[in-house]
Amino acid sequence: MKSFLLFLFLGIFSAASAQNILSNGNMEYGDGGWYLWNNPDGPADVVSEIAVPGKGVNNSQGAVITIRKKPKAWWGLQLQPPKFLADSTFYTLQFKAKGSGNLGMAVQGGPPDYRQKESGIVSLTPEWKTYSLLFLADQKGYGLNNVVFQLGYITGTVSIDDVEILPAQTADSSWYSNADARIDSLRKVAFTVPAKPGEKVTVELIRHAFPFGTALALYDSKDSVEKWYRRTAAKYFWAGVNENLFKWPEYEPKKNKPKRKEMQEYLDFAKENGWDFRAHTLIWGHQGYGFDKHWSVQGSCKDIEKNIKNRIERDLKEYRGKIKEYDVWNEPFHEAFLFEKCGWHSLDSAFVWAHRADPDAKLYINEYNVVAAGETDLYYEIIKGLLDRKIPIHGIGVQGHFQTRPVLPSIIKSRLDKLGSLGLPVKITELDFGSSDYGLHISEKEQAEYYEMFIKTAFSHPAVAGIMLWGFWDNRHWIKNGGIIAADGRAKPAADTIYKLWHEIWTTKETAAAGNDGLAHFRGFPGKYKITAGNKTEEKWIQ
Repeated sequence: MKSFLLFLFLGIFSAASAQNILSNGNMEYGDGGWYLWNNPDGPADVVSEIAVPGKGVNNSQGAVITIRKKPKAWWGLQLQPPKFLADSTFYTLQFKAKGSGNLGMAVQGGPPDYRQKESGIVSLTPEWKTYSLLFLADQKGYGLNNVVFQLGYITGTVSIDDVEILPAQTADSSWYSNADARIDSLRKVAFTVPAKPGEKVTVELIRHAFPFGTALALYDSKDSVEKWYRRTAAKYFWAGVNENLFKWPEYEPKKNKPKRKEMQEYLDFAKENGWDFRAHTLIWGHQGYGFDKHWSVQGSCKDIEKNIKNRIERDLKEYRGKIKEYDVWNEPFHEAFLFEKCGWHSLDSAFVWAHRADPDAKLYINEYNVVAAGETDLYYEIIKGLLDRKIPIHGIGVQGHFQTRPVLPSIIKSRLDKLGSLGLPVKITELDFGSSDYGLHISEKEQAEYYEMFIKTAFSHPAVAGIMLWGFWDNRHWIKNGGIIAADGRAKPAADTIYKLWHEIWTTKETAAAGNDGLAHFRGFPGKYKITAGNKTEEKWIQ
């Protein structure tokens, strides 16, 4: 495993002279190998023309798909190019397309599970444009790393041509290998402590300023299990977010009857432990879990918009000074029901209303597959649009659900670079490994390696301003065996690794003598310190 992970550290670029390993990607040999899959469980109303002369680039043969009614699920309509023979290495999917709306592309494994390995989403234009997606073919063989175009986001027409699968070459691996040096440079600050000349001063970091936390699922009961759960959370973390309670259908299942008492449990826990606390989430257009039946999304668009405005104004005023950070809108392009029904102006309005209700609160947007997968560009465009329109957005949330994908530091770095270029802090909001279908698909040892690799990658990146795990205990985790603490309370290797990073490696404990100027000089991680000078000991925050 170690040798494979070292290989994954490498940076990637496409070879300019690489040979296409996909046959008939330009459809010049007819529709052989091309297939349009329309899920019979909620199919789309669609008309397809594949390998038709004049429909491709420069009047060549190409594919034109017209979607008159979208499928029930966004993945329910797929244009599948021919299968290809791949080695276990990196490739670039490159193709030309035009149309309107968003086009998804994914790399899937073969039967029986068709595991998704990589994905991307692009915003189409009326003119032909070239798009690309880097992916790892982690299975060697024919038809085990299949490319599909996901058309379920679109109502309208999309044209596709000149699909290529190009081998990619590995580049310099120094970025990840230099992570420790970057952490020392980026994350430490110089500070002084006043003391008598010659007097010895000892400083010891007792809590990082950088928020490292977890999603919480608190129960009302104060039994031994609940007490253990809370003690364990406080041992490993110093920041938190509610996992489900603040989602609107959970928080206010009946109109005008929000679960304030239950929410207060989270706020009390955070205050007792000195935690930073963020609220997830004000608005989420998800239509699963029965959320489509919630009273807030019934009626006309005018009714829905009024409900959203009332919810935001009420809750930000209610929790002003108690909650300092919110996910305002969760998964805007994956769960776009509200936008499709009522328009994208609702996104702008939500941030404006939130800022007016609590000008001191930090307002975040939140999405998945934008760092753990390759759907970064569309997220970038959405956020850039908000900034261009002067909408008060203060941070970028990236969820970090890796599902069954590997951790590739150099690729993660490039995605963080892209989002970080917008000038807003980036927070990893929902980090975990495994999926609802597979559970934790790797060994506990590999889980620990993945956590160390990702946390080190993120902590060494200048754009990243916080990291949150999406739960820590197997018995309260949405992924089977997905926690860092086992169901029986045993600390898995991942828990030990995480604790060692933050409390043994990334820590500061030093002693220095004050100079003639009456100052002892130190360099360490920002945070809360225990400072001893002579016979006097105090706690102080160093920023």
